[in-house]
Parts: sequence; C-alpha cells; structure tokens
Amino acid sequence: MNLALFLLAALNAFALDFPMSLAVAPDGRVLVLSGGAKASIGVVNGPELPLPDAWLGLTIAPNGKTVYAGGGSRGVVHEFTYAQGELKLAREMKAGDFTGDVALSPDGHLVYAADLFGNVIVVINPQSGRVIDRFKTARRPYRILFHPDGRSYFVSSWADASVYQYNTVNGEEIGRIRLGSHPTDMVLSGHQPESPDGPATSNWKYRLFVAAANTNEVFAVGIGDNKTMNLIETIHIAPAPLSPLGMTPSALALSADQKHLYVACSDADAVASVNVSDVRGVVEGFLPAGAYPAAVRTSGDRVWVANARGNTVEALGEVFRPVVDAPPLDLAPAEHVIYVVRDTRPEPLMRAIGGLAPDYTVKLGSRPNFNIADPANIPPAGYLWTNARAAGLSVRDYGVFVRDGKAIDPAARLFTKPDASAFAEDLKQFEASGMMPRLILVQFAGDEALASLKSAIAKSRFAAKTEIVVDDLRRVEALLGLHPMTRRD
Repeated sequence: MNLALFLLAALNAFALDFPMSLAVAPDGRVLVLSGGAKASIGVVNGPELPLPDAWLGLTIAPNGKTVYAGGGSRGVVHEFTYAQGELKLAREMKAGDFTGDVALSPDGHLVYAADLFGNVIVVINPQSGRVIDRFKTARRPYRILFHPDGRSYFVSSWADASVYQYNTVNGEEIGRIRLGSHPTDMVLSGHQPESPDGPATSNWKYRLFVAAANTNEVFAVGIGDNKTMNLIETIHIAPAPLSPLGMTPSALALSADQKHLYVACSDADAVASVNVSDVRGVVEGFLPAGAYPAAVRTSGDRVWVANARGNTVEALGEVFRPVVDAPPLDLAPAEHVIYVVRDTRPEPLMRAIGGLAPDYTVKLGSRPNFNIADPANIPPAGYLWTNARAAGLSVRDYGVFVRDGKAIDPAARLFTKPDASAFAEDLKQFEASGMMPRLILVQFAGDEALASLKSAIAKSRFAAKTEIVVDDLRRVEALLGLHPMTRRD
C-alpha cells in the first residue's frame, strides 16, 4: 500500500500522540503536529493524517498553501498542500538522519531543516526537492528562526546553552550568545517600547526572546542594526525568586501587537503571560494548561496550547491561577539513607535521580536512538549525588545510572560500583569500621533482592539509624536535610 492510500485508510482511526508543534494558517485554522509513536499532522477540530514519523518542525509557506513538517527518524521533510482546512501529503524530501525543526526563508524560496544528531542545518530547494547545502552548527540544533531581512538565521543549541547566528548564504557564524541550559524556542519582536517623552530609546532593533528549559528563565537578547547580540533582560518565570528549578519554559508565542509573551511552562502545566510592552518584562500570571504544554501559538485574541502528555490541543482561558512550590516534607533526619531505584526507563529514572525528567528525555526518551548520556540530557539541577556531595555528605552508588560498568556521570565514578552485587561485601567493611556512607544508591529490579537488602540492614549495627527508601526522591532529600533540587518530581 502506498503512503497516500495508507493515510486515507487510517484517517478515521487516529488520535493525537504527543502533540509538540502548532502553526496558524492564514485562514485562522490551527495545525498540530504529533511526534509520538503514532505521529500525525492535522487540523484542530478537523481531519488528521498519520505519518511514518514526525518531530517538532512545522511551518507554513508565505502563500498559505504549502506546509512543511520535520520527519524525525525518517530523516525527511514532509511537504503538504493545504486548502480549506484539508491537508494532503505531496512528497517527502530527504534531509538528514533525524529531522527536527523546519523553517522557510522569509521569501519562501528555501527550506532550512535541523539534522538534530548530525549538528547540521540542511538547506533544501523545494522546487527540486533536493539538498543544496549543509551548514555545520552547534550541538543539537533545536529551533531555527530567520532574521526578518532573510540574510541570517538564529539557531538555539539544546546542548550548548547558547544561541548562534549564521549567514544565510554560506552558513558562516555571525555571532553567538551564551544564555541558559537547554535553550529551546525563540520568537523575535520588533516592538519598540516608547520612553515617557515619545520616541524609543533602546539601542536594539529587535528583541529575541529565548526559552531555556533547564532554567526558570526566558532571556531577552537585543539584536542591533549591525546584528550584534546582547543580553538585555532575564525574565524570571517562577512562583518566587528562590523557587527550585522545574518550571521548564520550553515554548513561546507573541500576541499580535507583540506586547504580550506567552511561555509554555511544561513541568508546571501552565502558560505564563508576560507583559513585554515596556523595556522590562513583567509576569502577569499563569493560565492553566493540560499535562506538559509543549507548544503555544496565538490566533487573533486566542492563545492555543498543545499539551504533549495530555494529548490535547486547547484554547486557553483568561483566568490566572497561582503556581506554588510544594511544601517541604517534615521528617526527622536519618543518619543513613539507602535509596533503591527500581525503574530504569528514561523518564522515571531521570525523575528518580534528577528531580524531574529533562525536556530532552521527555521529547526523545521513547525513541530507539535515545542516548541517556547525551550532552543535552543533563537534568536542570544535576543529580541527587550532586546535591548530596555539595552538602558535604558521603555517597556510594551501586549500579544506579551505570553503563558498561561505569557511572554515566563522570563526577560519580569515584564512588560508583557496577551493580548491587558488591553491596553485601562492602556492608561487612562498614560493620568492621563502624562507618557507612550517609547516602547509598542501589539499583534493584526484583522483590527478592530488595527483601535481602532489608534483611541485611536489619541484622547490621546500622539498623536503628538507617532508612531504606524505594523510588521516592523527595523523601530521600528530606531525610538527609537536602534542599529540593526541583519544584516537583
């Protein structure tokens, strides 16, 4: 069965699966791209077409009649025709190994696609459907955004905490600016705040807003007439100035008048509304969203959000709700804590040792080519042992976050052993010396091994001073008197 017939046959049997991109067509309809196991593209409240794969990239040509989408592991750019709320697959254009974001030059003549793992921007001539250039870029290019004059483009580097600017013709680097960990979405505003006396007084022509998912911040970068890049503001998107990490600002949209910035706060299940009409942005409040908002767009006076974990697309309401940090657990301290980590799937594992799963894990962790040791996958506040060591606690790890017999985190290799089999022998040494580490991490899969551990500790001299915790990071932090690394798990 060819692809076109397959799309027609499966049309009525498909549903959203991890919607992560939105686009607004000239007719006001909202398009959605799903990047889950059942990838698809569709029209909100309209028909939906399944795809072999898709991931992140979604853009509409200036003529409003052609739509392009990133093909994920298929390594292509999907091209669709669009008319009266109906999408039809026209062709696939080969781009690279894993196609993420897709952007069109402002004149609509060229397609730029991010080869995520190849660290390359691929340039495609849509007339021929062939690649005409490949431009090297920084690690894990996430979003591509063109300067309005079409002579340069910006790329957010998921792994390098930076945004780069490149020449459109030859891909040469024009500039870069280091911002915050995991820069993802970007929007460009030409709105110039006026001084009380009338004309604008800023020394920049555009403001480039950048969301950094491993922080609680959105960064505003001033773009000058000569395309210089300077940080002009850091907008704190969190309930309080000292809130733990975990808002995960990962997607942005501007209102039509460019005076309001909407920020998808993925791990807070909310969209922040920021007044950016003046030189300094002010967070006005948080609009409730579904589970893990991953994309946000404005259409007229409506704000649309795609909830990746909730598998829904909705228009947001206008009533703000508070977003508060969870109260700390009130527990008596334990002299020793043995933390048993059982679930080794990427998301549960990262939540168990890092406080939350990084957006890299959430968006790629279910894919076969996912590498948990990727440089873009470091959690926002580091790992539990990072927190413990910073507090001066002794740590020993038996098999947690280990690959090929070594700790994946280089900082943990001195106190990590390949698996739990070494614990029994080490416990004898602890008994002999009367000293045992404050925090011990152990990787167990079965109930029998856990029962053996509990029995061994119960018979040891440390029984009264030790608490065994299974898959509950918050309890471990509280028992050891550690500040929570992130605002939620």
